[in-house]
Amino acid sequence: MFGVVRVALRFFVIGFVAGTLFAPRAGAETRAMLVEKLTTIANQLLELAALPPIEPSRAASNGGEAPRPRRARGAPGPSARETP
Repeated sequence: MFGVVRVALRFFVIGFVAGTLFAPRAGAETRAMLVEKLTTIANQLLELAALPPIEPSRAASNGGEAPRPRRARGAPGPSARETP
């Protein structure tokens, strides 16, 4: 049973790669389309895992890290102790 699934998956991947390589559009356009689709899939997986999404513009500059929220000047931080 698992052998059949493994063979089917292998041929699917080979077909996908061959179809991508011999596609009738320019390489840059194909790569842009793949990046867009892979980003969408990654964001869907992160959404399922309840993690913040990857923004393509940020991913190129800082690895997709979300910006840290800034607190107002003079406001206590999350670990500040309150005085009684």
